[in-house]
Amino acid sequence: MTTIPDHALRHSRALLDHVFQRQCGLTLVEQEPGRCLCRLTVTPAIDNLSHCLHGGVTYAMLDVTSMLATLPLLGPDEYAVSTSMAVSILTAVPRNTEAEFESQVVRAGRTMIFTSCRAVRIGQDGRRTVFATGQITKARLRQDIRALTRAA
Repeated sequence: MTTIPDHALRHSRALLDHVFQRQCGLTLVEQEPGRCLCRLTVTPAIDNLSHCLHGGVTYAMLDVTSMLATLPLLGPDEYAVSTSMAVSILTAVPRNTEAEFESQVVRAGRTMIFTSCRAVRIGQDGRRTVFATGQITKARLRQDIRALTRAA
């Protein structure tokens, strides 16, 4: 098993502890350099008028999972921001259903990072159905992230 650098663990914990991710109920299942798996259960706090997972939450959780896959690949003086996102929602995820979000880094270059993501709903019978796919591009920033967090 590959270890995750301390700076990446700190940033990952801060990202997961953010009020939005906590409100959505996102939990980390697995994280390694270049890959991440997270999970949540659809609740009234994150559904839409059809009582299904809100599309905006799907986009956001794919982005968060993409970042969690990316963080262990960054140096202690680097950060990344999303610059492009393409998501396709394939089917609905009803309330009280468990959903998993998985991201993998396809390429981590000097200035850009490319991730591939998918989201899977887990039925009551355990059947797994892909409900969204996505590609997210991130720009690698070479600056001290501590300066960004001090300004906030």
